[in-house]
Amino acid sequence: MPGQLKPAQGVVWYPLGDGKWVAVAPNRATPEKCLLVNGQEERLLSRISRDGGVSKKDVSASERECIDRWLDPKTMLLEEVQEQPPLESYGDIALSIFREYQSAKAFEGDHDLAAYHQTEIKDPFRQFEEVEMTVSHLYREPHVALDGKSYGARFAQTLIEEGALREGMRILEVGCGTGIFGREFLRAVKETEPEIYRLLKYTFFDLSPVLAQSQKEINREHEKIVSFQAGDAYTHPFEEGAFDLIIANEMIADLPVVKMHRENPSDGEVEIEAWEWSKKLGLDFTDATPEFVLNLGAIKFIERLSGTLAPGGRAFVVEYGSPWSYPVAQVVTNHTEYSIHFGHLLAASERFGLEGTLTGLQDFLGFSGETEVLADLTHLSIFGHLLPFLGVEGEPSRVYTGDMLAQALPSTYGRIENVVFVPLHSLGGIVYPKGFYTLTLVNRG
Repeated sequence: MPGQLKPAQGVVWYPLGDGKWVAVAPNRATPEKCLLVNGQEERLLSRISRDGGVSKKDVSASERECIDRWLDPKTMLLEEVQEQPPLESYGDIALSIFREYQSAKAFEGDHDLAAYHQTEIKDPFRQFEEVEMTVSHLYREPHVALDGKSYGARFAQTLIEEGALREGMRILEVGCGTGIFGREFLRAVKETEPEIYRLLKYTFFDLSPVLAQSQKEINREHEKIVSFQAGDAYTHPFEEGAFDLIIANEMIADLPVVKMHRENPSDGEVEIEAWEWSKKLGLDFTDATPEFVLNLGAIKFIERLSGTLAPGGRAFVVEYGSPWSYPVAQVVTNHTEYSIHFGHLLAASERFGLEGTLTGLQDFLGFSGETEVLADLTHLSIFGHLLPFLGVEGEPSRVYTGDMLAQALPSTYGRIENVVFVPLHSLGGIVYPKGFYTLTLVNRG
């Protein structure tokens, strides 16, 4: 037995109930590499994680039996390493797998949000303030964490820096929200590359008539170069090669998903179609739970992009998910979305003749993680309790720096005690979007 044991990279565990916990080998594991661990084993794993290792003299005889079991090469639960594992939390992967399993179990019937977007969205701004906050809406105004730019403007700057914009381009934005992203994107292009802006053709494409109306009103300043189309993103008959650049920002989580059965597929029409697609694309489900969810709508959307992009064209698809985790249900006030398995989309992209690259959104846009912003609990205390108590109006949907808060609450800020600021990278969710990715697709023709 080694003198010093440390967790293997990716070792995780999560409670399954009845005193049982699951331990998973690096990254994702096939079922034969998963172990159920008891309470004593869980406590030992926690100790190893907390202390960064355990010495031989520090374990009891029964704990040594546990370790002997874990050292089996098939499980790779422990290993002798000098470096700390890269994962911030050993529970991340197991928690994800547990949620994938729960999401598949809870899945009932069809999941298609087309009718919801066509009829249920009533107020564009309220939709993204109270129903489904997005990263782009949260950073819709200039922010120091984005080099003093809004989300849309920083997105444009990134594409300009990458050489992805040129004169005469035909741009399609799919699922355009309120229209603020497009407005800020075009403003940035106009400011920095006026000749490119003058010859652009920018098309807003959306399924919601309410959001489409907002997009038209908000983008009147760009009326000479913009147009608007309505339809369903992965069934609309776009002309082949019609666009040089396509942006799908935070919309593919709304596309249909399918519940799959790995061992005994059902004879339902939708699942049969999903298996046919999976076989055609060569998708590997050996690391899936017995029941799992597949982003079939997103896969079909990628196929649609492959035909719509002109040779040499690029698409930028932004959404939350993971390179290896199966879709997890995200309940958003009055509807449910599903996270994205980007590994499947990359595999699909290759089969459809697209060259795909996956980048974390915070890296793609260059979020400054060291920016000091309002801590979660302080934000909740101020906007959820103090301001309503004082009868003061405040805008909660911001990632506030000290200067922003002082400007927003000029007569109140100086009287608030115990205001805590933390580095942006210490926060999660959509505030510092570590779980969001940008899938860049290039049609090499």
